[in-house]
Amino acid sequence: MNTEAKKIIPLATIAILLFVVSPLADASTLTVNLNPKTGVATLDSVSTTKIVFTYPANSSISNYLRNVSSTFSLSGKFDGASSGARELQGSFVEWDHHVSVSNISVAVSFSAKGNSTTLVVDKVTQVNATVSGAFSVVNGTVTANLGWRAFVVRGSMNLPLEGHDVDINLAGSAMEESIVGSHAHAAGWLTTSFGGGSFWNRPTLNFSQLDTSLNTWTKNYDSATNTTTFSKTISGQTTFSIQADFNGQKYSLSEISDPSGVVNVQGYANASGDSLVMASPPASALFSTSTVVLVVVVGVLVLAGGYLAIRARTRSKATATSSTMLPV
Repeated sequence: MNTEAKKIIPLATIAILLFVVSPLADASTLTVNLNPKTGVATLDSVSTTKIVFTYPANSSISNYLRNVSSTFSLSGKFDGASSGARELQGSFVEWDHHVSVSNISVAVSFSAKGNSTTLVVDKVTQVNATVSGAFSVVNGTVTANLGWRAFVVRGSMNLPLEGHDVDINLAGSAMEESIVGSHAHAAGWLTTSFGGGSFWNRPTLNFSQLDTSLNTWTKNYDSATNTTTFSKTISGQTTFSIQADFNGQKYSLSEISDPSGVVNVQGYANASGDSLVMASPPASALFSTSTVVLVVVVGVLVLAGGYLAIRARTRSKATATSSTMLPV
């Protein structure tokens, strides 16, 4: 095993270079809801990580991984004084030192499935947090700073979930957590071959790709609910893959990135860089999509009513005409 592990290390080095320039996320979503009246923001994030490792069917790692089949999930709730809340807040402070996390709830699931040639590891982490300090008032203008929306948790984020101490962040931890227990040999092999590098320490709670000016996000105002929504999806789906051939044996690693974000704020708001500025809605904004739909529905009903009225009058005239005709 040691000989083969040494052969894989060059592949790990190449793969690390790819993962450094790409986030480990697949269909990850971030939603921020802002309430200017209470000054509170709620964050809902779902980080989905998929790691695919392929290997030769006649390799020793195939013997370790071909029977891997595991899945489990854990959850927990924590107040603002907990280590998890502080670590999450620390990732926000990089963007705005005024924001603070009041509480968080976390749910994480791990699954792994291996066969003779492929191991697929899936990790889904949901983090819900209540955040204060995002709003400021200057000369009567209410502004929400959202630079922290593009947060990245750098380093491990260890939490006590249902009696288990679990790192919910690093990619290496996701690999280890998914195949521990009866597959300890496989976990040891992967740790020896890939552990300690940039890939192993790569954060999965990573929304850095959403660090684009809010002016570039799609804006929609709904006057019926008095809510302004800004949304952003990173264009296209990017797949990163690496292949290597050692003595005729082929190995590969791959991952997919496609994050999206949504910011909802009660009231009308304009974007300015990383901030939203509350304002009075213009007259044109009051004629929202819901109003258009209502007008169309009313128009259809009016047309339908007119058609039925004309049809009824036509029938009435036809009946009156037929009743005045004399039989031949």
